[in-house]
Amino acid sequence: MRRFAPLLTAALAAISLAVPAAAQTTKPKQPAPKPASTRPGDVPLPPPPSLSAPRAGQTPPQVPGAPAPAPDLRPAQLPAPPVAGKPRQALRLAMPDVKVSGELPARQASLFEGALLSEVRKLDGVSAIGMSEIREMLSFEYQRQMLGCQADEACLAEIGGALGTDEMVHSSIIVEGKTANLTLQRINMRSARVTGSHAKRLTRAGGEELLSAIGPAVQELFQDRSLRPGLTRGVDKAVALRLNPPPLSKWPFYATASAALLAVGGGAVMGYLSKDAQDQYNGLARRALTESVPGAQLRELESTAKSRAKNANLLFIAGGVLGVGAGVEALFTDWHGYRAQVDVGPRSSGVKIGGSF
Repeated sequence: MRRFAPLLTAALAAISLAVPAAAQTTKPKQPAPKPASTRPGDVPLPPPPSLSAPRAGQTPPQVPGAPAPAPDLRPAQLPAPPVAGKPRQALRLAMPDVKVSGELPARQASLFEGALLSEVRKLDGVSAIGMSEIREMLSFEYQRQMLGCQADEACLAEIGGALGTDEMVHSSIIVEGKTANLTLQRINMRSARVTGSHAKRLTRAGGEELLSAIGPAVQELFQDRSLRPGLTRGVDKAVALRLNPPPLSKWPFYATASAALLAVGGGAVMGYLSKDAQDQYNGLARRALTESVPGAQLRELESTAKSRAKNANLLFIAGGVLGVGAGVEALFTDWHGYRAQVDVGPRSSGVKIGGSF
């Protein structure tokens, strides 16, 4: 009997493990039985180990006497990376020439067009092209023979649509006495409807009022677009200098300054020659103390020294006057070539990019 005691104990343990599992799969859940009353000296038995499959990454409970389970070598499940949002679609714009009604100088209209185009190009994800650039891409013969538009704004707008532009920004300026009405419209080329507009009445101030209004107008017109990194909104103040550039070109200043330098240089040479004649006169006068020296030679050297000294003084004075004149001309000289950068022609007007900002 003692020989079969271990076998009976193992069989009872197997039955105690199998019976609860079978009851769990076939019978509904029953309320937990009340704990049996324990008598003094009884030792409570440990609960049977759970046979449910362990979760990934969790170590299953170990049954006493059973071999240790193999380690879980499956990689841990990482959360899926967030899906990045779709990038904003690039916007392609066409910028027709500004419509002017009233007396507005062509230079002011040209600068306004160039400044407006530059301000729109500051927006992030925006590609803009002006009508002056479209004209440059198309030859005159191609416009005249194939298109037959010859600077017709409606035809040029069609060209802009053919280039694949999404929208068009139409600008107009109406000058009435001492005021100017600025209007900007953002037009969708596909739906042919106005998606945004800006209108403001400005007091005339030589064209500077138009340039200062470009920044706020573009900001209101493109509220869905921010500036590109590192750029600031508004037209640079240096651009206003192109409205009324200095009247003189560079060559008058260079000519006057060169004449001043030549006069000063000539005065220096005459001064040196005058000193040389004076030194000869002094040397001949010292010789006259010990030997006979012709007086005519002394008088000639004295006259030459005085004449050269007089000419040197005149050249120095002329050089000084020319230097002052060159300084005055420098104040009225168009150093950056602003006048040459504004190209106003019978067919179009535009601003050539250049100079320093």
